[in-house]
Amino acid sequence: MDRCAQCGAGIDQPERGRRRRYCSRSCQARAYRARSAARPTERIARPRELTPARIAAAAVALADRTGFEGLTMRRLATELGIATMGLYRHFPSRDALVVAMTDAVLDEVRPPGPLLTGWRPRLEHEAREEWALYRRHPWVLPAIARSRPPVGRGLLASVDRILSGIEDLGVGPERLLSVYLAVSGLVQGLALLPAAEAAARAATGEDLAEWWSRRGEALADLLAEFPFLAERFGPEAMGLDFDALFEFGLATLLDGLEARS
Repeated sequence: MDRCAQCGAGIDQPERGRRRRYCSRSCQARAYRARSAARPTERIARPRELTPARIAAAAVALADRTGFEGLTMRRLATELGIATMGLYRHFPSRDALVVAMTDAVLDEVRPPGPLLTGWRPRLEHEAREEWALYRRHPWVLPAIARSRPPVGRGLLASVDRILSGIEDLGVGPERLLSVYLAVSGLVQGLALLPAAEAAARAATGEDLAEWWSRRGEALADLLAEFPFLAERFGPEAMGLDFDALFEFGLATLLDGLEARS
């Protein structure tokens, strides 16, 4: 019989799905806390001279580690070893800081080269760059995916580049903007899945396949009422490939736009 990796108790393994490492959720949680305690605490190195650019870079590093909700002026100031008011000399508000952070990470996006022509190849390039940006910096998603985004030079430059690059669609400004928002909205919506999964894995120490395997056992009686799902979509089928899902969604949307153009 297999033994729990935390307490050593025996584990009855399921007939299907991923094998369990822990006998209970409490043992899994204790193991996660032990791993977290063993990891060294990361600290932001204080820049020798505080400038808006260096503060924004430190804020990006903090948000990468703690998420968008973990970014506060007080926490950033503490990690930089300065008084909170020292930050306000450079940024009058958290919103102003977020604009600078967004501008900084948007500088990482590679514009399409001069040889990449035609609205579809350029949109594909821009969508993949946006997807990669959210995978590198998940906090950018809640910061930018809203009707009132952090408008700065970086965001405006990005929108201007994309719209001017797809003008050969031959539609008016309103429809051109709708195309851009539809593609970006698809990217942002799908990017929620890997961002949420990464947060859940960090909080529980359990990956998606393990979660579905455990939930499948608990929902066995309920799933019996839905034979199509039970027969074709067992726990082993729920290990989503997020990148493949993104490519499928992008191709499907662009095929539809091409058919309408």
